[in-house]
Amino acid sequence: MELYQLRTFVAVAEEGHLTRAAERLFISQPAVSAHVKALEEELGVVLFTRTPRGMQLTREGAALRTQAETALRSIGDLLSQARGLRENLTGQLRIALNTDPDLLRMRQMVDHLRATHPKLEVHLPQSMSNIIIEDVRAGRLDGGFAFIAEPLTPALAEEVACVRLCTTSLHVVAPPSWEERLKTCSWADVADESWVWFTDACPCRALLMRQLAPYTREVKKVAITDYEGTLKALEASGAGLGLMHRDEALSWERTGEVCVLGLDSLPIDVCFLHRHDRASDPALCAVLATLREVWSLAAPGLESGGAGIPEADTAGAGIPGAC
Repeated sequence: MELYQLRTFVAVAEEGHLTRAAERLFISQPAVSAHVKALEEELGVVLFTRTPRGMQLTREGAALRTQAETALRSIGDLLSQARGLRENLTGQLRIALNTDPDLLRMRQMVDHLRATHPKLEVHLPQSMSNIIIEDVRAGRLDGGFAFIAEPLTPALAEEVACVRLCTTSLHVVAPPSWEERLKTCSWADVADESWVWFTDACPCRALLMRQLAPYTREVKKVAITDYEGTLKALEASGAGLGLMHRDEALSWERTGEVCVLGLDSLPIDVCFLHRHDRASDPALCAVLATLREVWSLAAPGLESGGAGIPEADTAGAGIPGAC
């Protein structure tokens, strides 16, 4: 029995689909099928049955899944302990960014890691909050940043630990030519205006919809985007109202590219996520220690499960109104 066969078995069991398991493991679908078949032959039991909806565990497969997961965790602990015994941390980490690196203090974080662990290689792909949350849960990422809008966002999966770095505010902005007309507007007034909107999975959308829902059945959407650059360009061109974090909104207002409306601000958290079962990994511990240093968090042990967001001091940095 090979370790990769157990990893494939657990991945198919969690995803319920061969293609999704292949994407998660970065291998081909035929390879996934071959791993499962070889494991079934060695164990002498059928692990899955094919259904129109995908792969379903058999009774025997369900019984063996727990032991396979336990075995993989034990191997992970062994590898983590071995890495911790090395004089210097080595290896690679994939940590996804959901917004502007400067706003996530990436420069300070990378500088600190380079000074303390020069052999640790950190990859920083760009993604969106909802995708990052799922990729962390599935193990495709070692960690990632995400916007969490409590209590509107459903609880995180129990496998995911969450460190809140700061709470900031989002503000409604308008093209400068709209300023006089909307100078004393209410939420009822802006509900009838055109908006640069967000995708359904974006936490900013949920916050904004809660404010507008009492006054309109359908928001007028001139465009839908989760990309900050597109949002900024459309705001500057006069397309419609939008949502930006406080620092960004005030900066753009000073240059005359938007005006900030006097509506209630919307609170949102910027968080760092990782899997609970990776908490003892030395490389991830180094990242968490760096975050505590860079964000001036009071003490370790701020991680929590999906049931809630841990307390942390509110930091001065803002976060942009896109996912």
